[in-house]
Amino acid sequence: MSQDGSIRRTPEEAADRANQRIQGTFAGVLGMEFTLLSSDRVEATLKVRQEHKQPWGILHGGAVMTLADTVAGAGAYMNLARGQETVTVELKINLIGAVREGVIRAEAVPLHRGKTTSIWETRITDETGKLVAVSLSTHLVLDQKSP
Repeated sequence: MSQDGSIRRTPEEAADRANQRIQGTFAGVLGMEFTLLSSDRVEATLKVRQEHKQPWGILHGGAVMTLADTVAGAGAYMNLARGQETVTVELKINLIGAVREGVIRAEAVPLHRGKTTSIWETRITDETGKLVAVSLSTHLVLDQKSP
């Protein structure tokens, strides 16, 4: 247990917990799976399925963008103080390589972690390590609203 009374988790334990949390959400329905989740780095994979492809058989950019947004957003979340939440306010992506099958892997790292925003860079690669996409996203830090 940490000094503030919260339970400390390894990045792998945090990833397992996040995988449970995304069940039934858009990222979960796509089949995304976190493999590492920490305040300094987030990693996740997505196995390419037929329903992820555009009509010409290539992985849809929307699936790639969802993976990028989700891993960066999870990283922003890992840097919040108690009573805060975060939303993506900007996401820019360059789709560099086409993928038709296999597993893609995303790795997000922070470029800036401030009081009101954080900026994350996400690199997505295929199984051979070839770069598929790079994104840059800005996440706004908000105070949680009472229900």
